Amino acid sequence: MPRVSAHVIGRPRLNAVLDAGAPLTLLRGAAGSGKTTALVGWAFTCSARVVWLTVTPALATSPALADALLRALRGTDTDTGAGSTDPATGDGWPAVGHYLCDHEEPVVIVLDDAAALDRDAVFDLCRTVAVPSHVRLIVATNRPSPFDSDGIGLVIDTALISPEDLAFDTDEIRRALDVDEDTAVAVRAATEGFAAVVRAAALRGRAPDGTTIVEGAAAAVDDYLRSRMEEGTFGAGVLEGLIRISITDTVDLPLAQALSSDPDIGAALDEAEAFGFGRWSTDSGRRTFTIAAPARTLLRHDLLRRFPAEIRVLRRLAIEGALRRGTPFEGLRLAMEEDDLHLAAHVIMSGWSHLLDHDGRRVVALLGDLPLARLKQEPLVAMLLGICLNANRLRRVRGLQLLRMAISAANARRNTLSPTERLFIDEAAALAASQGSGKAFHAVSLLGGIHALNGDLPEARHYVEIIRDGSWDPAQLDGYRGTFYRVAEAMLAVEDGDLTAAKHHARAFLPHRATSEHWTTMATVEAWIALHEGDAAGGLERLESFARLRGREAGSPPARQALSRPRILLHLALGDIRAARGVKQRDAGADRFGTLLERARVALIDGRAPEAARLLSHTRLEPTTSRERAEAAAVQSAALHRVSPAAAQAVTAALNAQLADRGLRTPLALLSAEDFAAVRADLAPIGGAPLPARSALPSFAARPRLSSREQVVLHALTTGAPLPEIAAELQVSPNTLKTQLRSIYRKLDAANRTEALEQAARHGLLRG
Repeated sequence: MPRVSAHVIGRPRLNAVLDAGAPLTLLRGAAGSGKTTALVGWAFTCSARVVWLTVTPALATSPALADALLRALRGTDTDTGAGSTDPATGDGWPAVGHYLCDHEEPVVIVLDDAAALDRDAVFDLCRTVAVPSHVRLIVATNRPSPFDSDGIGLVIDTALISPEDLAFDTDEIRRALDVDEDTAVAVRAATEGFAAVVRAAALRGRAPDGTTIVEGAAAAVDDYLRSRMEEGTFGAGVLEGLIRISITDTVDLPLAQALSSDPDIGAALDEAEAFGFGRWSTDSGRRTFTIAAPARTLLRHDLLRRFPAEIRVLRRLAIEGALRRGTPFEGLRLAMEEDDLHLAAHVIMSGWSHLLDHDGRRVVALLGDLPLARLKQEPLVAMLLGICLNANRLRRVRGLQLLRMAISAANARRNTLSPTERLFIDEAAALAASQGSGKAFHAVSLLGGIHALNGDLPEARHYVEIIRDGSWDPAQLDGYRGTFYRVAEAMLAVEDGDLTAAKHHARAFLPHRATSEHWTTMATVEAWIALHEGDAAGGLERLESFARLRGREAGSPPARQALSRPRILLHLALGDIRAARGVKQRDAGADRFGTLLERARVALIDGRAPEAARLLSHTRLEPTTSRERAEAAAVQSAALHRVSPAAAQAVTAALNAQLADRGLRTPLALLSAEDFAAVRADLAPIGGAPLPARSALPSFAARPRLSSREQVVLHALTTGAPLPEIAAELQVSPNTLKTQLRSIYRKLDAANRTEALEQAARHGLLRG
């Protein structure tokens, strides 16, 4: 057993836990967390016989451990070595078991540094120790080991002393450092009670230069962690990865890999846990690594010093990782760390319900000191803070002030809010006023529709299922408040390939087309259905009819911008690149990623693949939704596939992951037929989300380009009706119809109606 240092600090609290332990007590903590010292201190107070083994690589196997343990029990030389022929060693575990059963004195077997033991050694040891009731086993490890296996609980009753248990509490720090309680609390915050650092602070005491003991403790943390970094086997690249990961508190493995650009960073995090830099934990089946606060402070200092130019990109990656894990408050904290309220609004939209349900107090602490002048610039941030303040009776006045300010901003004629932000603010105001009344249906409907439009299908399905399982009045489902429920159902049906169901849900819009302020969303969904049904000509006609119904409102810049995307895609589906380009230049909002995406899509269709790839890879703009992100990956994959199929592999793999994660199919269908076939062929062997059977866009290789009106005329020819009847049906004069037919025949290189239809069929112009 190791010797007791003169500087060992007594731990009566831990001694009591160790005395009352189960047949197996497992101490898990990093090197320096005080496991060995606590065990040594306890061993000298223990009334039972303590048999101590420090595990070395030579003792890692089951036979070697059995021999060493038997020698230790018999009091013979423990340095004989594994595989010794010393007659005292007996015949392995049966001999150990006989010895323990034959000697009735209480025995505690202590294994220090036991993480290296293999699985057979661990289970053989536990089976042997579990038989005699007077024998206990205490094991100390610095990382996960076979002792953490679920199956151990079936072999022997187990108690865990966690890193939090090993940490010095405030009372222990007060006694160890001989300080008052306030100082002990400050030292606890600076050191997280890490045993090695507390002992270092105790040895330092108060420096002669007047440095306080709290400052000394902080310096001890820095010294300790830097020494551990020097002792560790971290390569330069791995250490740089850990520094980049420190942009946030908690990461899962995919986020750690993204931040560090190291696919093997998981092994480095295992080592970091062993050295006290943080620890792994599992919650709801998700394994995450949390960096210890002192370690993060040190690593962040190095991050600011060495990689300042990368911080913004790393922070954005960390925010997206937090949203993906369902921890939006971490994303909100990171956005405020950058002092970016617009980014904070993006996080709030993604994690609205979770922030309200679980993080209200923390939201107030984080945002509560923001001045009104800044909150006016981001009404959604003001709305969230207002609702959280409204829950506190003493702060409701300020909460209501913020709610009114946010609502006024949403209703203002001139504002920079997106339609989604305005919807969130409108709904939040309704919920704040109703306090749980029947307007909850509207909230669930809204959330389902927004998630479906954004391409977050798992969340959309969640909210849709809530409505499907509820006992709602049919008038609600088909009424104004059910608009976004029908939006969600229609968008989900399109993604599932069930266009009949999609059209059924879209029919609920009909009574509200002339009156609803959400008419551009309705028009977009109807166009989306037509696009994927293969009826682009009809879809474009209905969209323009919808716009005519709304009159002057449809000519406003916000409306034209909202409808620019469906118009562009419908024109492309008709093969009319010129019209699509015109809509983009006239109506699409500048400085938006969605506009950039459509520029890249048109460039790809035009045969300018390198330009399409460059547009998407060299931009300061970022996707604002999962749908944009997946569509951009699809276009990028197709563009790179044309330039270099090998270069496209990484982007195609990322596209596959995005489609599978978000449950999307349609981003792939928005490629031209030839690009669709190439990218789909790459995706098929990977597996994942179901893939669409065909593209919504035609082949542009050698395809005649008809205008939308010419497409309508062409489809009318397929009915076989005489030309005078077709002219009457289309409400044009016979001469106008003849002019349109001459243009169609010229583009299709046809001499008559029959040849025109044959050529149209050959070029795929008669789909749907």
